[in-house]
Amino acid sequence: MVLFVGELLADLITEDKFENAENYLLRIGGSPGNIAKYLSQLGIPTRILSRVGEDIIGYKIVSSLKRCGVDVKHVQFDKYFGTSLVFVQKTQESPDFFVIRGADRFLNFSTEDIFDDVKLMHISCWPLSFEVSFKQLRKIVEHAKMHGIEISFDPNCRDKLFDCKRIVLDRVKEVLSFSSYSKPSLDDATAIFGEVNYSVEESAKFYIEQFHEHGVKHVVLTAGKYGAFVSSAESNGIVHIPSDAKTVVDSTGAGDGFWAGIYYGILSGKNFVNACKLGSKIAAYILGFTGADVTINKKILEEEL
Repeated sequence: MVLFVGELLADLITEDKFENAENYLLRIGGSPGNIAKYLSQLGIPTRILSRVGEDIIGYKIVSSLKRCGVDVKHVQFDKYFGTSLVFVQKTQESPDFFVIRGADRFLNFSTEDIFDDVKLMHISCWPLSFEVSFKQLRKIVEHAKMHGIEISFDPNCRDKLFDCKRIVLDRVKEVLSFSSYSKPSLDDATAIFGEVNYSVEESAKFYIEQFHEHGVKHVVLTAGKYGAFVSSAESNGIVHIPSDAKTVVDSTGAGDGFWAGIYYGILSGKNFVNACKLGSKIAAYILGFTGADVTINKKILEEEL
């Protein structure tokens, strides 16, 4: 069982620049929910702790996850704040976006039974972005550690997510210090540790070293068309995984698919490098669709994409 802690929201996707956009395609989103759904479709039990508005979008998100087999009994409904919304500009690179924050900011620690049968706990950056939710996250992490649960951190941090409009590095570094796994994209790493004027390979090495220095044992840095760079104690250095993508329609959800492959691999007994190779295959498949609302299955892991 993998427990996901973070945002559930709706993506409103446009093919036009935001200043010119008139039409948006609504897709159920939120990285933790996407990963939980993909992983459930692969036969791995998942559970999510999140907060949505008591509104039509919130109910739609929860119903969709439930249909995919995700345990949603710990999703909270907020009577006062609506479901968070993300406006996304469709692109073959990392998507541009802006956010209307709602109920996700007021996530509460639930009951102790949320940790039953959990092997891994996945945390997104969103609970770090407001002081009120970060205090709750600390409680969740403290109890997860008591249950012997390994922690994984998705450092999908951007200045615009934080209440002070700048990434609060102390919070990020605190979470990194107790994380076993992390999958930054090149954009994530740049947002957190600053831009460097190196080649892609040298940049990957620099950023991976930063994550290791801050306590993460297993790191994979994804770099779009340049593939992924994997480093852990068992990899004996950095291993490059070329991109499996043949067709790129939209990058939304590709990183979430990569995460799903990693968790599937780890819980299936594979080493971290081979787990990341599965992640690369799923990400490549999702790149062929618009939005993250994609159905996957185990056959994808066996096919040449």
